[in-house]
Amino acid sequence: MPVVKPSVPALRLLLLAVALTAVSVVFAQSGVHAAGGAIQVLEMRHQVNFPDGVGLTLFAESDTDIVEVRVYFRAAGSRKWGYAYADFQPGSLIAATRSIPASEAAYLAPGVDVEYFYQIQDAHGAVLKTERSTVEYLDDRFDWRRVNIGPLELVYHDIRDERVADAARALNRDLQRVVALLQHEPSDGFKGVIYNSYADANAVFPVQSQTTTDHGTFAGYAFPEQGVFVGQGLDRRIIVHESTHLLFRDALGEKALDTPAWLDEGIATYSDLYGRTSPLRGMNRVSGTPRTIPLFYQKSVSVVAYLIEEYGEDNFRRMLDELRAGRVIEDALLNVYGFDVDGLDRRWAGLPVEPAATPVPAVSRSAPPGQESEPSATVPLGPPGKLGENSEGSPLDGIPPGPVTVQNDAPPLSGATPASPRRQPAPPPQQQQREEPSPFVFIDVWVLSGVALLAVAAVGFRFAYARLRRNRRAGYGDSADWDGWDC
Repeated sequence: MPVVKPSVPALRLLLLAVALTAVSVVFAQSGVHAAGGAIQVLEMRHQVNFPDGVGLTLFAESDTDIVEVRVYFRAAGSRKWGYAYADFQPGSLIAATRSIPASEAAYLAPGVDVEYFYQIQDAHGAVLKTERSTVEYLDDRFDWRRVNIGPLELVYHDIRDERVADAARALNRDLQRVVALLQHEPSDGFKGVIYNSYADANAVFPVQSQTTTDHGTFAGYAFPEQGVFVGQGLDRRIIVHESTHLLFRDALGEKALDTPAWLDEGIATYSDLYGRTSPLRGMNRVSGTPRTIPLFYQKSVSVVAYLIEEYGEDNFRRMLDELRAGRVIEDALLNVYGFDVDGLDRRWAGLPVEPAATPVPAVSRSAPPGQESEPSATVPLGPPGKLGENSEGSPLDGIPPGPVTVQNDAPPLSGATPASPRRQPAPPPQQQQREEPSPFVFIDVWVLSGVALLAVAAVGFRFAYARLRRNRRAGYGDSADWDGWDC
C-alpha cells in the first residue's frame, strides 16, 4: 500500500492546530485573571470604612505557595500609584487583606473614586496582575443624591429637589463663564460633595491647624489630584470657587509647574478687594490667621481681576499658555505683560513703576469721538462684541472691544489699519506739570482758616454776650432764660 506524504500546506495547518491547542490549555489552567503561571483569583471584595479608608480582601490559589501580594491604588485620574503589601499566610490557598488609609499623609476626599489592582507572585516566580477595580469612597452616614451640572457631578443629601434645580441653573451659567475664561473644556468630569452642616463638613475636612478649624476659616476644599471638592451647604459661591480650582488645574495640564496660591485663589474667587494684604511675592502659599486669611483671598481675586480687566482676556489666556508650557509665573508675566511679580503688585496698587521693556498696554475703555491711536501692529481682542457678549454676569459686559499694541518688528496685521489715515502725535513720556497747583493742594490751609474764623466768631460772641448781660443787670431787668449759662 503506497504511503501518502502530507503536503506542505497541510503540515503547516496541523502544526498550527497543535500550537493553538497547547495555548488554550495553558490559559485554561491559569484562570480568567491570569497574566502568567497557574495563579487564580477566586474573589475580590472591598468595603468602605468611612472615615478610616477602604478595606480590601483577596482570595486566590495556585499550584504552589503564593508568597507575595501587593495592592496598587490611586485616586482615579491621578498620575501616581501607591502600593502596599497585603497581610496573609503564604500557601497555595490564601485570604489576603489590606486597608487603603484615609490618613492625613494620604488623604482621601469624600466622594473620590479609588482605583486598585493586585500583583500576586508565587514561589515559582509566576506573577499575576488583576484588572483594575474602582470603589467610591463616600460617607455612608447619609443618603446621597446626584445631579449633573455641565462637567460637575454634584453629590448632596437632604436638600429639596426644587432648591437643587434652582441652584443648578445658576451654577451652569457660572461654570460656562469659567470654561470660557480658561478656554478649556475638561475631558473628564469632576465631582463635588456637599454637606448640609458645618459640623458634618468640618469633621471630614483635612486638618490645617487647630486655630483655623476652631474658627471655621474654610468652608470648602478642592483636591485637583483626586478630581473632587468638598463644601459646606448648597452655597453658589463655594461651589463655583472650588469648581474653578479643579477646572484651572485641569486647564494647565501635566507640564505646568506649581502655580502660586494668589493666582489659583484669585481665579477661583474673582471679586473686589475690601482689605489690604501682603505683597504678592509673599503670597505663594495660603497662610495666616483667621483674621488675615480672608484678606489674602480678597487681594488674590483683585489682582486677577486687574489682569483680566486692564489687559484683556486674550493676554490672560496667553499667560496661561506660558504656564502650560512649564514656565514659572515670573517668566510668564514678563513674556506676556512685560513686568514681573513686583511690577504687577505696584501696578495693581497704583504705585509708580519703572517702564517695562515690552509692556502690553491696558485695554482701551473709551476714546474721544473720531480719535484713534495707530500702533505699529494692532491685534484685536477677538471678534467684535466678544468682550461685551460673554455669558451672563460677566464683569466685562458692556465694555467695547479694544486693541492691544504688540511692540515687535512684524508688519501690521491685515484688518488692523486704524480708521484715521494720519498718525496721531505720540504722547510725551511724562505728563506736563500744571503751572498752577490744584486748589485741593491747599485743603489744609482752607480748614485751618475756617477753624480760625470760627474761633474769632466764638470769642466775639462771648464778649458781646457778657456786655449784654452786664447791661441788663444794670437797668434793663434780668431774664430767667439766661440762668445757668456759664460765661
